[in-house]
Amino acid sequence: MPHPTTLHVVGAGLAGLAAATAAARTGIRVCLYESASHAGGRCRSFFDDKLDRLIDNGSHLLLGANKIALSYARATGGIEAMVPAPRRFDFFDLADQSRWTVSPTRLPAGLGEILRALGLPWTGAEASVADRLGQSPGFARFWKPLCEAILNTTPEESSARMFSWTMRRALLGGAPALSPWTFPLGLSAALVAPALATLGSFGAEIQFRHRLIGVTAGRLDFDEDRSVILGPHDRVILALPPWAMGSVLPGWDLTLPTRTIVNAHFRLAHPAILPQGVPFLGLVNGYGHWLFPRGDVLSVTVSAAEGLVDRPADEIAAILWGEAASAIGLSAADVPPARVIKERRATLAHDPATIRRRPGPETSIPGVYLAGDWLRSSWPCTIEAAISSGLYAAQRALGQKTLSFGR
Repeated sequence: MPHPTTLHVVGAGLAGLAAATAAARTGIRVCLYESASHAGGRCRSFFDDKLDRLIDNGSHLLLGANKIALSYARATGGIEAMVPAPRRFDFFDLADQSRWTVSPTRLPAGLGEILRALGLPWTGAEASVADRLGQSPGFARFWKPLCEAILNTTPEESSARMFSWTMRRALLGGAPALSPWTFPLGLSAALVAPALATLGSFGAEIQFRHRLIGVTAGRLDFDEDRSVILGPHDRVILALPPWAMGSVLPGWDLTLPTRTIVNAHFRLAHPAILPQGVPFLGLVNGYGHWLFPRGDVLSVTVSAAEGLVDRPADEIAAILWGEAASAIGLSAADVPPARVIKERRATLAHDPATIRRRPGPETSIPGVYLAGDWLRSSWPCTIEAAISSGLYAAQRALGQKTLSFGR
């Protein structure tokens, strides 16, 4: 394949940033386009006027098992805005007020459960996580919250094969694979701003407020009658969500079901501190799934939130504050100022049928490739999947199979 003259990347979410960063580091000319006025997509920080604080649109963790995402953070310098947390996962049961800790040496499950979670001895293609683990003693306290956090899909729907693949990466990777990394300065400080700075240092062109409306073999058409003529050796990566593809890519007729995440951010009158000073806390037997403190803001994440998302924001805030207050020993009577963020299409549904339909990076147009956490991958729709897909798309577009974020 002739060496590309320019790589055009459309979409400045994590997949697009990863693709652009990997390519720019090779010395190729990179042009990055984004329809919004900012980068980061569904994984970014912003200043909230109601809370008068910088918050993330959703709370996230990385694990040591997320090797591509961590290599991206190291390559851009974003790792300096991340903090490795102790190898422990603390939980609180909202039903009976009990607490427990999970660590690489202390799993709340027997050997038989762990083997089933790892997919052994064999897991059927149509099996759900509930089919494999629903009757096990550790299901409610461990496997269910893990499944919903990782796959953002209920255990009754979730693919047991995908869940077991992620469990093998985590549980068989030794203690380092289970090392959490947190974002005390926000997602943008670690994953977005450093990538933009890296792109700038390599001379990449970044154009915001450019919404793609069509792509052909020779041209990118943007709104406001703006077009980019593609050279014969130019390559294009479309790092867009699946629901945007039908309006820009000829012949696209794929519809993939999605699942919701709800986040509530509460500004307290004092620093938000979890019991024993842990950096995050898992909740079971309630609506909320995870608590994350940052300064005087306490954030609650609800995965697979279809049963909550249609309620009014004030009602959601009251419910989640009641649970959070119970977990950290505060009064639930007065709900602090809150910002509720509903991501109705946060991820794909990770059921077996949807997973089988995830497309690869190729398109019907030569030289045009796709990137995004929703593409075919062993990983579910996560930060790791987004960054990995961007790297893989850059490898394909540039014809460099060994391209990486390594120095």
